[in-house]
Amino acid sequence: MLLLHGLSGSNLEVSRLAQRLHLEGFTVFAPNIHGYCFETECTPYTQWLDSCFEAYLNLKQECDTVSVCGLSMGATLTLALAQHFDDVNSIALLASCMDYQGWAVPWYQVFLPLLNFLPIRLDIDFPEEHPFGVKNAEIRSKMRHALLRKKYAEIGGNSIPLNKIQEGLKLINQTKKYIDSVHCPVLAIHAIEDEICSLKGAEEMFNKINSKKKEFIYLDDSYHLITIDNQRNLVYSETTLFMKDCVNQKVGIDYFKKPTLIHPEAIRLEGRS
Repeated sequence: MLLLHGLSGSNLEVSRLAQRLHLEGFTVFAPNIHGYCFETECTPYTQWLDSCFEAYLNLKQECDTVSVCGLSMGATLTLALAQHFDDVNSIALLASCMDYQGWAVPWYQVFLPLLNFLPIRLDIDFPEEHPFGVKNAEIRSKMRHALLRKKYAEIGGNSIPLNKIQEGLKLINQTKKYIDSVHCPVLAIHAIEDEICSLKGAEEMFNKINSKKKEFIYLDDSYHLITIDNQRNLVYSETTLFMKDCVNQKVGIDYFKKPTLIHPEAIRLEGRS
């Protein structure tokens, strides 16, 4: 299992999910991607993809099947990887970043793509602000204090550089062009109240995917960082069960025991292309 963290974050963002998947029997690799993760100098998004491709191929040498799961911009990287390789067993898209049009995104963000045409480079950092991607007030308070103490927390860094956002937007635009080339099984989980990446963008992406097996789960008590917010255990369970089912179907035997835990409170949409 390849786990991809969000933009200007680190593998700490997906560490709880990684631990859960490992306990359930998966081999898990969650790399920190140079030029993409926190406090590394920004590199072109194509180099981010190259790092993801290399990690995927390394796992392929060790494992019979490889699935990929991404959080936020990591989900965008996951989509791009599934477009590039036709042997990805399954993918999970958590809080997919297909735009920056959530309800808490500043109005001026819509003009960010225009800055690519300026003859000079602007060295600007955008600070992380309330609600920090978290609806749970207690967790949010802990994350805010962690950012004040050491500039980094499970939610990511205390700021995101403009140049990384610009490269992320290029990645989004490139990935959108080839969404219909994704054919592997897909699980998408998105918060209805996501304040960073719009639900509409995630739904439009999901509807264009040509996979025969795909499922969309709506979360009604979370914000953007669904792996640490109120419904994190639902996210862990549903991701694990989906991946197990896909492995069983691929190898033709019940390598993993049939799932017995379901979440009746989950709002589901199952789709067929």
